[in-house]
Amino acid sequence: MAACRVEVVCSTVEDVVAAASGGADRIEFCSHLPSGGLTPGRALIEDAWKEAKSKGLVFRVLIRPREGDFVYSDSERLSMVREAEALMALGVDKVVTGGLNAQGGPDERLLKGLEHAVGLEHVVFHRAIDEAVDMPSAALALRDAGVRTVLSSGGAAQAVEGAEGLKYLLAAGLEVVAGAGIQPAHVPSLAMLEVEAVHASCRRKVTPASNARLFDFDRSEVDPAVVAALVDAVRAL
Repeated sequence: MAACRVEVVCSTVEDVVAAASGGADRIEFCSHLPSGGLTPGRALIEDAWKEAKSKGLVFRVLIRPREGDFVYSDSERLSMVREAEALMALGVDKVVTGGLNAQGGPDERLLKGLEHAVGLEHVVFHRAIDEAVDMPSAALALRDAGVRTVLSSGGAAQAVEGAEGLKYLLAAGLEVVAGAGIQPAHVPSLAMLEVEAVHASCRRKVTPASNARLFDFDRSEVDPAVVAALVDAVRAL
């Protein structure tokens, strides 16, 4: 069984510190988790990247320009490609992004732009794959385009329920980061599939400093103890 890494979703510098404290191997950095994640501001990315680097953590950044579906306009594709160029120039490990065409398959135009700009070896195709109309065909299309790594739940609400979809991706020769609702108890069955990593938010709610009147003050942060429990489950293999 190949080694399985632990990737933690972070949205602040403090999250990065907490993930490192819990023993994580890697960070996926993004903002606005309730929408599934969006691209953070550049200054925040730079500060978090520096912190991750100082802790010896691999650092990846989500590129998703807006909430909603994964079918993007020409201007959105252009901004995503430019963002990828800037982040790779900064020194991040990989960018995590993706899109679908109107037919529900991988967005070939976006992939071609990313290939030209940064090379698809530096791209993780994200969970847009889980919304593909035909996952086996989408897996082959990604492979043939040159994508090497995908973040996926196997098309299920939770990765532990998506074994069949994950098998399609692995059978296509793709490296799989399994994500969505992962708990320590899920690690053995996912590791048996030989996924490259498990991807989790490992979060706890934060008590607001004051009562909200006009805005939603609910938020969460990475819990080092939850990270450690996931890391322990992986090491126990």
